[in-house]
Formats: sequence, structure tokens, C-alpha cells
Amino acid sequence: MLLRERADGDLAGCVELARAVHERDGYPHYLPGDLRDFLVMPDAYGAWVAERDERIVGHVALRRRTAPAPMELASAATGWPVSQLGVISRLLVAPAVRRAGAGRRLLEHGWQQAVGRGLWPVLDVAADLTGAIRLYESCGWVRAGAVTVRFRGGGSLDEYVYLGPPPPSASSPGR
Repeated sequence: MLLRERADGDLAGCVELARAVHERDGYPHYLPGDLRDFLVMPDAYGAWVAERDERIVGHVALRRRTAPAPMELASAATGWPVSQLGVISRLLVAPAVRRAGAGRRLLEHGWQQAVGRGLWPVLDVAADLTGAIRLYESCGWVRAGAVTVRFRGGGSLDEYVYLGPPPPSASSPGR
């Protein structure tokens, strides 16, 4: 499996992947726009894809933020300001290749990208996505707590907030 930076030409394959994940798992639970908008985030540090046999089978992004409630909880749990958190986001794995290491590899890559920028990696996940939660916990991520995210147009989603293994700079003075 090849892991590389996402290119503009990958978006059609990424949308197809997101559609398959949405049909299988219901993720994303909340989609104010279309799947392309879901994947292309103006606040992203970057996004990466996993390829197998020239098909996109995985995706992950690193963002500056997510909804306010998870950011506030992660900041309180780490003791780091929101501006120094890196949000692992849009982690998608094609149903046909699950349990073959793609999710673990994408999560690790997102973690590396965050700590390489001096950020503490965090993520938020819908409380009913048990497969994703098992992955995070098996990779050493620690649940910081639960939040309810409220959407502008109404509705809400119960989520767990996870903290990734801390970056080496976590032991720096002044933190």
C-alpha cells in the first residue's frame, strides 16, 4: 500500500471512498454540503491518501480545528492552547480493505504530521462508530471525555474526544 499526499486529481476517488464509507457506516453523520466539500477543508495542514492497486482505499487529513466543544475539552485535557492542537480528521478506509492495517497506518501518519509541526494530535469521533473507536484505542489514543456537538441548522451528535500520544515537546518547560 502506498501512502502519499493527496493531489487534486485524487478528489473523485476520495469522494467515491467517502460515499462507500458513508453507505456502510453512516460517516459522516452530518453533511451540510456534499462529500467533496467534506474532504476539501480550507483549514487543513494537509491530506493524504492510501492507494492499493492504483485505487484510493484510505484518506486522512490534519486540521487546525474541529467544533468548539471537542477543541475546548482537548485543550483542557492536554493543558495546551487550542492553537497548538492538531486535529486528525476525515480518516476513511474502504470497507473492502479494513483490518489490513490501512487505518492504523493513516492514523500514524496523521500523528507524525501533527507532532512534526509541534502540535498535540487530537480527534473527535461519533460515539456510535465502534470500529473507529477500537482502532484509536488499540493505537494508544486516550479518551479525554464526551461532548455533544450542536449543528447550526439544528440537531446534535454525541462524540468522544481522543488524545494521541503526546509529542516529544509535551515535556518542554512552560507547557
